[in-house]
Amino acid sequence: MTDLDFTAVLRKTESGVNAIKIRDRALTPRLRMLLILVDGAKTVAELSKSTTNPDEARLLLGELLSAGFVQELDLPKPVAKPVPAPVPVKAVNPVPDEGLKAAIRRATHLLEDTLGPNAESLCLQIERCTNSAQFNAKVIEIARIVAAMRSEKKAAEFLLAALPSTPATQP
Repeated sequence: MTDLDFTAVLRKTESGVNAIKIRDRALTPRLRMLLILVDGAKTVAELSKSTTNPDEARLLLGELLSAGFVQELDLPKPVAKPVPAPVPVKAVNPVPDEGLKAAIRRATHLLEDTLGPNAESLCLQIERCTNSAQFNAKVIEIARIVAAMRSEKKAAEFLLAALPSTPATQP
């Protein structure tokens, strides 16, 4: 049994493609479903989200790897860097409550542009915010998730665009 890293990207081997084509009886329905989902682009974490039990999915993906139905792509592993502390809520002007709906709309559009279809659940969390303090805290929390899913640069861009900054006073 192989212990898979959640950031590993898997692709089907020729055996895996053939197993799907001929409906190999060696595959349980869960193994077959996961094998079908393997596309050479999704990480183990993304594939695990498609099941009700992510830990079980990770083990099943390990079985597929051990059986030779999938293989791990040789992608450069991201260097683990400490995620910079997000901008504290106090340093950001709170969003005026009358502009909360516009801010929520802006933040959800930014998330959709940054994460694509993966943004849906995060957008729903932002849309549930009822005041500016809640909104600011949620945007900062989601910026950490964006950093983990994409990059620190994308997270910083999202944070700067989603939360208003103090306007510069001009002489």
